[in-house]
Amino acid sequence: MNKLFILVGPSAAGKSLISNFLVHKDITILNNLINQVDDSSKLAMLENLNLVIDNLNKSPFRKIITSTSRNPRENETHGTDYYFYDRVDFESKINNGDFLEYVENFGNYYGTCLNSINSSLLNGNSIIVLDDKGAIKMKELLNTQAITIYLDVPVDVMEKRMSFRNDDTLSMITRTTNLHIMSYKDKSDFVINANNRIDFVLLDLVEIIKNTISK
Repeated sequence: MNKLFILVGPSAAGKSLISNFLVHKDITILNNLINQVDDSSKLAMLENLNLVIDNLNKSPFRKIITSTSRNPRENETHGTDYYFYDRVDFESKINNGDFLEYVENFGNYYGTCLNSINSSLLNGNSIIVLDDKGAIKMKELLNTQAITIYLDVPVDVMEKRMSFRNDDTLSMITRTTNLHIMSYKDKSDFVINANNRIDFVLLDLVEIIKNTISK
């Protein structure tokens, strides 16, 4: 039975970056992080990333693209990062029963289309980024077919990363919501230290995926 791997974690834990790398297996996606390490560590980092890609080639992933009513951030595109809809269109889709699950966070809707889940799992293992509410609903619907992986980062690291986004997400409501998401950590199937270097994070993630698929 194909598995749905659900990445959960607070803002700036690296969920979207990691899911994109797992699907596209393109090291250039991580160039910004690679360029931050010293030259003596870069070679080992690249070797680890190529090892991750070798493992992913044996068990390729499909990314399930979710929908949202929020505005795109810089460099986000419709149909690649999210399906972006205005609030009226999103609520119309809710009323039409298009979503398997949806939640409202920060005054914006986030949801997963039923057709996206079904078609993706028919064709292989899949990965999706959800918040804690979405993960709980997906686990209820798919049971053991859904595997939740929590990306853990300390609050101070999370806020430092968020400050580089140049957006307004460092509001009190965001902090409160992130603390709520952090409470999901103990409910997840697996927890990964996402404060580690990205290649180590991906190696841990691939090991979890390999062991889960082989069962």
